[in-house]
Amino acid sequence: MICNKNHRYAPILESLPDDQSGSGRHKCAGCAYEQGLIDGLNNNPMNLDYDSLGDSQAGAARHKDVYEAYKLGYQKGIADRN
Repeated sequence: MICNKNHRYAPILESLPDDQSGSGRHKCAGCAYEQGLIDGLNNNPMNLDYDSLGDSQAGAARHKDVYEAYKLGYQKGIADRN
């Protein structure tokens, strides 16, 4: 599935390292960030589900490290929960 959500253009994703290898290749870093945010807010253990991420080649999410995006979202979720 192709991600068409506006989070692909979120400025926060621009600071993430590039990554074009492994299972995260061409996955949407915005989707990963949102997944991490939700897990952090709900105090779920960290568990990035690569298969649930949409594909993206657009905007700030292009070629970004999805695991780092997930961790960033998770940390934000934990901080917002406290």
